Amino acid sequence: MGKYLLKVFYFTIPVLAVLLFIVVIDPYELVNISHLISAQSKIAVLNRSDEASPRGNMLWKTIHFKREPKSKLIIGDSQGRKIKESIIKEVSGEDYFNYCCEGASYETMIDVFWFAARQVKLEKVVFQVGYANYSANRSYNLFHFGIDITDEPYTYFTTPDILVDSYENLLFAITKNRSLVENSYEYQDPADLDSLSEFRLGLFFGDYEYPAKFYAELKKISDYCKDNNIQLSFLILPVYDRVTEYLKDNGLEVVSLRFKEDMHRLGKTYDFELPSEMTGTRANFIDYFHPKQPILDKITREVWGKQNE
Repeated sequence: MGKYLLKVFYFTIPVLAVLLFIVVIDPYELVNISHLISAQSKIAVLNRSDEASPRGNMLWKTIHFKREPKSKLIIGDSQGRKIKESIIKEVSGEDYFNYCCEGASYETMIDVFWFAARQVKLEKVVFQVGYANYSANRSYNLFHFGIDITDEPYTYFTTPDILVDSYENLLFAITKNRSLVENSYEYQDPADLDSLSEFRLGLFFGDYEYPAKFYAELKKISDYCKDNNIQLSFLILPVYDRVTEYLKDNGLEVVSLRFKEDMHRLGKTYDFELPSEMTGTRANFIDYFHPKQPILDKITREVWGKQNE
């Protein structure tokens, strides 16, 4: 009996060590006891690669929103992830939560809205939207990355990805090696980014089909907002002119036109996806789809400066 208990003890040592390691590092601040590593460092790590970022952002933001929900939020994808809440606060005096996540589909964004509505009485919601994912053939959902663990917190300690994230956090905290957290597409050479963008043009629009289901679900949200006195708006961020050129060359102008018609029917729409000197300058964009930070900051000031006029 004594030998059996000793074996059990030896077996539990590594298990307890792993549990303690995750508690101390706490890569997504679910436990929220140890703050050995800063939130800024943890966010850098969860955005370390294109594979880690969608999962990491969704989990981080779901945990933090559930802990401290805000009545004003932005829901969107990677285009809007770097909208700065601090600038919104500066120009409007209002506290917003940026719930934009890399790779978020319309199904993901719709689920995020209803989740947020269950947590708090919403006052203002801005959907950052684009037509790249506005297709029935772009159907997938990332929201489970956030809700699976928050619904069953014990899985935080049994999910291999969390252990890997904890290790990556410790490694970055010790070494401060930026190469550990700069492996996403946006750090590629300009020529490689252009090649990737051309590939994504075909990926996004090659099999376009009007998303009647997405529109119907967004219409339910629009109606809900009207019934519950929630200020709903839509923000269309700019893309590089090559995207518009591709649509025109392939007879797909309807993709953009019908998308914008839908958004305007659903609510107040801020449309910055209009041909201009800004959209015609490649240097203003990371790839074809993502404006650089100065452009995004300028748009943020303009939109939230207008909201309270």
